[in-house]
Amino acid sequence: MSIHTQFSLLRLQGEPLPQDLAVLLLHQEELQRRTGVRMSAEPQWAPWLDTSYLTEAERADPEIAANIRAIAEVCRHVAFVVADDEGNYFGYWRGPSLKPIAESVVVQLDSEGQFSVCGTANIAGAILTQCCYGGTFDETRQWFLRLGLTALPTYPYDLGNPQVTPTPTALHQQLFETYLHEAR
Repeated sequence: MSIHTQFSLLRLQGEPLPQDLAVLLLHQEELQRRTGVRMSAEPQWAPWLDTSYLTEAERADPEIAANIRAIAEVCRHVAFVVADDEGNYFGYWRGPSLKPIAESVVVQLDSEGQFSVCGTANIAGAILTQCCYGGTFDETRQWFLRLGLTALPTYPYDLGNPQVTPTPTALHQQLFETYLHEAR
């Protein structure tokens, strides 16, 4: 089985890989070296769901428990494909309607458990704007262009404002309030 097929099955529920993701997958070692961003084709890869750092007392707190549950539920609607070395995860927001990957916007779950829409046309753009600082932005952008990647931000704050309903943030808030209410 090719790496593209395996990645498609494990990360995108069998949907075709977007062009930028397919190219980056072929260059994943250099991508990690240049940006700290890694891709995983391991079947059980889901470090964003790890709560082992919490104590039993924290897990018993109704607000923390509701937040953990809400994050996990929102994550079910994201096809995560890359992670940076700071504990941020990027993927495609499929939403509750499970949009096709080709129609999904790129989102981030940051190391603090906050969701955001990246405002870029693709994963390569999200990597550029979220993981490349200072001189690494231009250098990485030039490398991406040499790889044949297009639709890249011209500068770090070259972001769009894609309209998506619900946003992962709004869904998280709604679920958090529901789960907190249930716990009390």
